[in-house]
Amino acid sequence: MRAAALVAGLVAVLPAAAEPVLAPITVTAPRLEIPLADLPAAVDVIDRDEAAQARQGLQLDEALNRIPGVFAQNRYNFAQDVRLSIRGFGARAPFGIRGLRILQDGIPETTPDGQSQVDALDLLNVRSIEVLRGPNAALYGNATGGVVALRTMDGLEPRGHGGGLMVGGDGFQRVELASEARSGSGSYSLTGHDLRYDGYRQQAQAEKQLLRLHATQAFDAGDLRLHLRYLDAPRTEDPGALTAAEVAADRRAAAPLARRLDSGQAAEQLTLGGHWRQPLADGVLRIGTFLTQRDYEQQLPFFGSSQVAYERRFHGIHFGYERDMGPTRALFGLDLEEQRDQRTRNCINAALEPSCAPPGVPVTGPLALDQQERVRTQGLFVQTDTLLGTDWNLALGVRHDRMRFGVDDRLQSGGFDLSGQRSFDETSATAGLIWHWHDDHRAFVNGASAFETPTFTELANPADTGGFNPDLEAQKARSLEVGLRGGKGPLIYEITAYSTRVRDELVPYQLNAADGRTYYSNAGRTARDGLELALDLRPDPRWNLRAALALNDFRYREFRDVQGVSQDGNRLPGLPRHQGFLEAAWRDGAWFAVADMLHTGRRYADNANTVEADAQTTVNLRLGRHWHQGSLRVEGFVAVSNLLDTANIDNLRINASFGRYFEPAPERYFFGGLRFYFQP
Repeated sequence: MRAAALVAGLVAVLPAAAEPVLAPITVTAPRLEIPLADLPAAVDVIDRDEAAQARQGLQLDEALNRIPGVFAQNRYNFAQDVRLSIRGFGARAPFGIRGLRILQDGIPETTPDGQSQVDALDLLNVRSIEVLRGPNAALYGNATGGVVALRTMDGLEPRGHGGGLMVGGDGFQRVELASEARSGSGSYSLTGHDLRYDGYRQQAQAEKQLLRLHATQAFDAGDLRLHLRYLDAPRTEDPGALTAAEVAADRRAAAPLARRLDSGQAAEQLTLGGHWRQPLADGVLRIGTFLTQRDYEQQLPFFGSSQVAYERRFHGIHFGYERDMGPTRALFGLDLEEQRDQRTRNCINAALEPSCAPPGVPVTGPLALDQQERVRTQGLFVQTDTLLGTDWNLALGVRHDRMRFGVDDRLQSGGFDLSGQRSFDETSATAGLIWHWHDDHRAFVNGASAFETPTFTELANPADTGGFNPDLEAQKARSLEVGLRGGKGPLIYEITAYSTRVRDELVPYQLNAADGRTYYSNAGRTARDGLELALDLRPDPRWNLRAALALNDFRYREFRDVQGVSQDGNRLPGLPRHQGFLEAAWRDGAWFAVADMLHTGRRYADNANTVEADAQTTVNLRLGRHWHQGSLRVEGFVAVSNLLDTANIDNLRINASFGRYFEPAPERYFFGGLRFYFQP
């Protein structure tokens, strides 16, 4: 444990702090509101400056790269969205986020089947982001990797009324409007922006508009929070993946079929939600409800059944009752959610005809799939935090989920009705113990079990028909985690070691060169072991130095792929063995300057570990200041991304056919912005 020895040495030589270093931060991502110092789990809290200051707000990775154990890919292909993983969970999907629970203002962006869309996150108007790494995600049910919980501005500290403009390389442009105010016992924050981005590569244009309202009102009986979000993304192109030879020839090129088929997507989403909180019988009652409507269309970059569309209705209600019972604080909760997708797939052949038949064969109808998908979940949980004397806290949690998947086949091709149902009844548990062995130092241990079902997309039948893949099961994980957290003088540290064993891990593959679709199978057993280190050093009030390091070993223990080849002992593809982050931030009055560096180790693109992407390093720089003149506040900044102009790979498509594994990242580019706020 060289990292632990290094931290111990640093702590020994630093001067004593006048007050305890561990600030009284309360975290809510574990569901029960617990002071960070008392939480026996690895959790990080990112403040507003770290998350949004002089950022583009393109993807979550801008804020989350500073957290050890978090790895992001696919940051510049907006049609496929960012691929975010925590401790290796979530890396399997060719697009989007799997295995993690994403929340914005307490409203889930993760559907009951486990899919997460993050294009409606308002990344530049967050107050804080909490990231819970690892096993305590079990308290949310269908997730094995972790929780990312965003809180947006609510007007309690109003910025006033104004707007701004950001411009940058590759045709980047963002126009913003904002209005925030307090009135009596209420407040509101209303923001909107229009984003246009031509993209680094061909066929990579993105356009979207996002409107967000967060309003609060205090009543005698309790507090009410209301949320509205509206997303309109009429055009988001998909440049597809390249072979190694194509990357060497032209990094900016799109895949040939991506251009020929004009691949991309369009999405429109409306979310409404509310949260009520009130005292009740020596405790606190919390009720949350939400409704999300999403319409989606996509042209994938291959021939065949590559035109996807769905209309989604996703709603739920969450109950929680929290109260103290002697030395124990307990939370009793119930989650009820339902998702309904009306999904279709249409064909286009090599002659660009709307037909499921190849060119030269009499044209048939284009419809390949027409089914209504539904999933209902019921989750009942209990979480407790018990003070054992003055130096120990015991945290326990148990949850039972009942999930019912159903498909109503409306196509019935060939006279076959492929309607069906799948059911999952799962119990998850977590137990953690934290020892307050010093005013400013803690040691903790926890263990947990968790499960993760396939999503509807992952349940696709490899026979290229409707219905379910009859051979695909949920993956199940058991994890053990130990850690140290604390500080002395200007240094704050956290060290965490973990070991996770997964049974029936969900693994992507593609069948053959004629079919660009991704399907899934279960690996027998996989292992995840790792060490995470985070250091924050504040030598004086103007300076903040941040370092994060993740070392991991993610491997197949027992796995025979769909071709019958054993992959035992191979590394899980798409994930580096190590990742390091360094940041130096200087803030002095109206000025700030921030430099950061992200280093990612080598990673494989396939189960056999024969295709490799090199290690890469990215350096970024941000500089800005603000001005006050009466009731007017002005903010300005300039920034450069990939300062060293390195040739990085943004994304690996796991086990892809045709050798199309690689999506290049942008070279050096500049951007800047100016904002004006009027504060009456």
